[in-house]
Amino acid sequence: MTDERKLGRGFEDLAEESVSFAAEEILHVQLDSIRPNRFQPRKQISDESFENLKASIAQNGILQPVVVRPAESGYELIAGERRWRAARDLDLEVIPVIIRQADDERALELALVENIQREDLNPIDRALAYRALMNTFGLTQEEAAGRVGQDRSTVANTLRLLDLPEEVQEMLRDGLMSMGHARALLALKDADMIVRAAARVVEEGLSVRETEALSQPKRRRRPRARKAKPPEIVDLEGRLRTALGTKVEVRPGRRRGRIIIEYYSPDDLDRIIASVGV
Repeated sequence: MTDERKLGRGFEDLAEESVSFAAEEILHVQLDSIRPNRFQPRKQISDESFENLKASIAQNGILQPVVVRPAESGYELIAGERRWRAARDLDLEVIPVIIRQADDERALELALVENIQREDLNPIDRALAYRALMNTFGLTQEEAAGRVGQDRSTVANTLRLLDLPEEVQEMLRDGLMSMGHARALLALKDADMIVRAAARVVEEGLSVRETEALSQPKRRRRPRARKAKPPEIVDLEGRLRTALGTKVEVRPGRRRGRIIIEYYSPDDLDRIIASVGV
């Protein structure tokens, strides 16, 4: 693979190539000669959609061939794992295929594009696919984004979902919350807090905006600084403390105020009362 081909092929080129498969020769090979794709991005398949696919294949056969590449003692899937699994569950002996020559990098790219074009990956499996693409072939986020026709920020935000605790990733994978909910929860940082907040999101059916509000750190209110008392009030408090022998606070207002005289026991109260001649 030349550098030009390796770095210059993006999502549109791959998508165009994938739809051109129909023009290639279709062969029928033994189902047990095909092994699954090692780089398959999809980790979970919807039971309902899979059962619908099986029912369709049982009635009409496989209308679109799977794509494979030569491998030791047979073939390896590039695209069409759902159809391959359905055929296996239905005990089909042969399956229509299109054979492609593809190295590991090309097989992973085509598998990812095929999934994006068809049934959307859930956000966690999409993030795992991006990470596999980057780790396996030493790509930066920028390069990985170019391969699948996405902005770098889209890839970066999707990869951040893998920082969520495993329990929350499963909620997202199972469709219990959206990617918007999950991104809002990442603001909490602490794993235990994220899990508790995620459970509340699911139980109460919170919106993304409500989740964002829930995930914002609570700001502590600063105590209001008291205004400095006028010198004449400070002087008056001092003279009252001397005269009464206890703490005295004068709180002036615009028209009226309060004088607070503290005492510390019944005897102390009697002493203060006697000192003022009441």
